[in-house]
Amino acid sequence: MNEKTMKKQLQTELENLQSIVDEVKLQMHLGAKEAQDNIQPHLDELEQELRQAKEKWNQFENSSESAWKDIQNGLSLSLKSMQQAFEKAKKHFPEQDKK
Repeated sequence: MNEKTMKKQLQTELENLQSIVDEVKLQMHLGAKEAQDNIQPHLDELEQELRQAKEKWNQFENSSESAWKDIQNGLSLSLKSMQQAFEKAKKHFPEQDKK
């Protein structure tokens, strides 16, 4: 995989991470106080993972070709961790009106 392809893939993963955080924030805003209290720890975890992913992205931007694979693996692990935290948070989302 060349640098351009890898960079595009990593950028997409980073955007996915940001989308996950944004969705949890939206659901917290829509939820009752109890739901917000239940979701907050998961949001904290997600935001920490996102910060780490952005740090890895910055490392990638400033790294040599030999470091790309390690950084890509790190970002992929961050994405998986965030998806797991998101699934936990989702259990506390307010129920949507079903018509």
